[in-house]
Amino acid sequence: MTMLYLTKGARPDECFHLQTGPPVPHVLTLFGVFKRVTWSNLFLADGTPGVFTSWWVIGNAIHWYKGNVKCDATRTHMYWNGQLDDGVLPVYTPDPKKYVVCTTEKEKFSVRFFVDPGTPEWSNMGGS
Repeated sequence: MTMLYLTKGARPDECFHLQTGPPVPHVLTLFGVFKRVTWSNLFLADGTPGVFTSWWVIGNAIHWYKGNVKCDATRTHMYWNGQLDDGVLPVYTPDPKKYVVCTTEKEKFSVRFFVDPGTPEWSNMGGS
């Protein structure tokens, strides 16, 4: 029996699970001075709702994000491309409606300076 190996090639502290559907951004911008992106359709491994929010102040001068779960774009693409199996045949069949999300502690908070906000999309939650 084949097995999905979500932590393949990951650091020992990294934690991943699958969720159905992409995270959905909700954007609030005030006069180009403040931007907040709050994400919905995020779930923890036990199925309870997760949270993730990014803020920008003074254009791009200060950016930070905080949450308890975020989408991992690299691992989601690896999953969709069949690269996260355990190496035992048969290879798993990826579900294109599933996304790999991360609950790794060091991924839950970040502060950055002079980072331009990107387009809010699931594949760039920390930078959008």
